[in-house]
Amino acid sequence: MGVGQLAAAISALVFAGAILLGYEWVALRGALDDETRMQAAIVADNVAASLMFGDPQAAGEMLASLRQTQSLRTAALYGRDGRLFARYVAPGHAARPGLDAAMPEVGMLAVTQAVSYRGQALGRLELVTSTDRIVTGLLRYAGLLALASLGGLLVVAVVMARTRARVAAAERELHYLANTDAVTGLPNRRATYQWLEDAIAGHRAKAGQVAVLLIDLDNFKLVNDTAGHAAGDVLLRQVAAALGGVVRPPDLVGRIGGDEFAVIAEVADAAGAHAIGERLLAALRTPFALETGEVFATASVGLCLYPQDAPGMTEVLSSADAALYRAKSGGRNRLVAFVPEMTLAAQRRAQLEADLRRAIEQEALLPYYQPQFDCRTGAMVGVEALLRWPHPERGFVSPGEFIPVAEDTGLIVELGRWVLRRACADVAAWDRQGAPPLTVAVNVSARQLKEPDFLGDVLAALHTSGLAPGRLELELTESLLMDDVEGALTFMHAVRVAGVRLSIDDFGTGYSSLAYLQSFPINQLKVDRKFVQSLPVAGHTIATAVIALARGFGLAVIAEGVERPEQLEWLRAAGCDHAQGFLLGMPMPAAQLLALATRPATPVEA
Repeated sequence: MGVGQLAAAISALVFAGAILLGYEWVALRGALDDETRMQAAIVADNVAASLMFGDPQAAGEMLASLRQTQSLRTAALYGRDGRLFARYVAPGHAARPGLDAAMPEVGMLAVTQAVSYRGQALGRLELVTSTDRIVTGLLRYAGLLALASLGGLLVVAVVMARTRARVAAAERELHYLANTDAVTGLPNRRATYQWLEDAIAGHRAKAGQVAVLLIDLDNFKLVNDTAGHAAGDVLLRQVAAALGGVVRPPDLVGRIGGDEFAVIAEVADAAGAHAIGERLLAALRTPFALETGEVFATASVGLCLYPQDAPGMTEVLSSADAALYRAKSGGRNRLVAFVPEMTLAAQRRAQLEADLRRAIEQEALLPYYQPQFDCRTGAMVGVEALLRWPHPERGFVSPGEFIPVAEDTGLIVELGRWVLRRACADVAAWDRQGAPPLTVAVNVSARQLKEPDFLGDVLAALHTSGLAPGRLELELTESLLMDDVEGALTFMHAVRVAGVRLSIDDFGTGYSSLAYLQSFPINQLKVDRKFVQSLPVAGHTIATAVIALARGFGLAVIAEGVERPEQLEWLRAAGCDHAQGFLLGMPMPAAQLLALATRPATPVEA
């Protein structure tokens, strides 16, 4: 308890004690007054006869009977004429003239009682008692009150001391929780950013640089998915220890996200920062031991320097994040330092994302269709649905530019759902306008395949449009299938039960496995344009192998990227079933495709 609090508590106790003592004084004096009046009434009844018969001796003896009352000082009996009739004075006390009940001395209490017989006044009786007993009682009461107050102060002091200790401990715990990552024990995002802010503020007048390295684990999600979140937490703790083991004591290692860490270090120049980054990468390239076995937790690192690369904390973090994004998109497991061009690229990407969201809301994207032909008859047999974005300022934006943005932001799910519905509706509308029964191939992204209700989206698109399930073909890439073989197989079997066709796109460019290919319930293989472009001069070995493989599994084959007549002739001779490419038909709007589909079929010229 502080001095001020102690003074306030004592003042409050003194004030409360004064009130209690005053109340006790009034109570005790009232009790003494009542007791004296009762004695006076009894004595008055007993001395009435003495007054009536003029016997002062008897009256004196009666008054003397009050000697047992310790507080009584004098008792005086007066006649009807006011003269003193009899008096008793307590031993050791002298009678004082002028002492009366109206104005008693200090420390005395006087009571007057009329003496009468059958209503006839005979005189009066005056008793004077001392208040010493009250004072003694008050002193005892004050002593007990002081002891109780002192005890109370001691108890309060002890309680407050314990309370303050608990509050201090709770504050330390709250500060720890507010600034520490619960899994790794490292500073969390808030503490890391505060550290960076303090480092920048304290570095303004110093030489050298403040290096910010953002570290993002490359395969952490795979560990969580395969070994569980508990194993993921163990890996995070081991990674935190590995990072802490390669930085210098003044440097900070913090965890700022799920699998993202940050290192803040003061360095002399960019070379020193690069050296730290390389040590971090090297520490993470060694395997980490989990209960399920060893795992490799390689990482991508983005580096930015203050004040060389950015003038403040916000700019440093965004620049380091831009460098990290470049490291991940450039193949991962590498260190990338920030350069100014990254800011422009990040700004363009952010603007592109905002424009894409707006275009989706306004339904400003357009479905285009590229025709697919039978290599033998030249008849159009199907179309591939593609997406085009006519930007109001930039013109047509390349799908290679906006599709990755849609993938990263999750917009691809909404886009894919819209393309699926629109493609089914357009093909069904072509049927009603006299077009031949075409199949429509729609590309499926990895994000779509992981959606729990993607099959429901497919069936809803078919139901709403009225298109037969066998007229819809979903194109899946090899890398998508191999990313989650079990989940892909579950979906593929379910969609095949519904009657929808399946095709593997870009076959030969991913991680194909003949064992998996045999188990996939697919209808068609699509030869990637990379193998078609070199035909017929080169590439026939792979193309021939793919066609023969498809034949062995009873699958149809379609080649994309056919741009020259000699390529089409070679594919036809090799037994390829279908082809598409600029030679046969460019991607076009739905109305233009309908016009092409309703024209009489002619053989495809080589």
